[in-house]
Amino acid sequence: MKILLSRFRKSDSKGAALIIVLAFVVLLTGLVLAYFSRTTTDRQLAQSSFNDTSADLLARSALDITVNDLKQEIVNNPTVSAANIQPTPYGTPASGAPIPNLIRRSFSGDPTGRTSSVSSTAVSANGRSISLARWNSHYLIPRLNPSSTATDSAPVASFSAPDWVLVTGQGPAPAPPPNSVIGRYAFAVYDEGGLLDMTLAGYPAWTQSGGGGNPNVTPTPWFTNVGRKGILAFADLTALPAAPSTTLPQTQINSIVGWRNYATTQQTGSFFPASAPTFKISDRNGQDAWGSSLLDFGDPPYPTPCPLFPFTSVDTSTFSSRTDQAIMTRQQLLKLRSSLGFSQNSLQYMGTFSRERNQSARDWNRLSSRIPDGQAESQQYGRWAREG
Repeated sequence: MKILLSRFRKSDSKGAALIIVLAFVVLLTGLVLAYFSRTTTDRQLAQSSFNDTSADLLARSALDITVNDLKQEIVNNPTVSAANIQPTPYGTPASGAPIPNLIRRSFSGDPTGRTSSVSSTAVSANGRSISLARWNSHYLIPRLNPSSTATDSAPVASFSAPDWVLVTGQGPAPAPPPNSVIGRYAFAVYDEGGLLDMTLAGYPAWTQSGGGGNPNVTPTPWFTNVGRKGILAFADLTALPAAPSTTLPQTQINSIVGWRNYATTQQTGSFFPASAPTFKISDRNGQDAWGSSLLDFGDPPYPTPCPLFPFTSVDTSTFSSRTDQAIMTRQQLLKLRSSLGFSQNSLQYMGTFSRERNQSARDWNRLSSRIPDGQAESQQYGRWAREG
């Protein structure tokens, strides 16, 4: 009997040891799997970060090379003349529809001697390419089908897609060995200096239901009887082409100005163009607010020195709980066009900055605790201050 009990006790000890060993094996297996899962995730994140950094460095290097080419032209031509006052164009269409904003593009045989003969529209080994419509996603090139009302950025047939510049460890090369290529880029340079700065350009038509026009304030219409800060605020946007044989309608311009200068024109509608902005001929308060935005002189008698509100400040007040709204980037301009629905054909004439030099105004000492400029007209204030 004693011998039998002893055997039972030894069997129990072996079973408990086996269970303990199996538990440790399970825990160790879980730890190993967790380690490999974590390291795999970390490796993927590190690889993604490495690729992002490499792409960013390549893009920055490409931008530096392109900009330095333009700077080198300035260095090589210290004496300004009619022949060199503008950048030397290349890659622009020699025939067909002109592209006024295009200065140059990368193409095989360009003066730099860096560009390959591979078009950016050609499908690469990983199946990627850049279409002509994508090259004109900014709408700085005239559209191939200007009568189309659909979202269509396909450029005119005279535009040829840029070619790739292949980059090696020693820099760009037109035909390097495939295994030495570490990246590629293509570019097109556009001149936006002659475009209308839509942070300021254009004015509304103050009308009443049933017709009417801008109010005839004695002795001249109010929008010409002002101390002008600059002519851009009085650009007639109805001259911009829209659909073929038509121009930008005043109703769409009213929507642009009403959205952009919501507070200074004292709008009440929530959305444009669903609720059309109001510019009534009888709305003297709205006209006065809009005129004050252009004049920024306050009401007579004017103080000394003038103006009462310096160009470097904006009124912190709001109207209908909203302020004025600036168009700071071209992407924002494209989104505004999509919301308001004005013609895509007009975008080749529109920009978001002025080429005027923006210097510090002389009236910072008269801010009187008002916030520095943040309104849409900010990019014009430097010139206005110098001319004022």
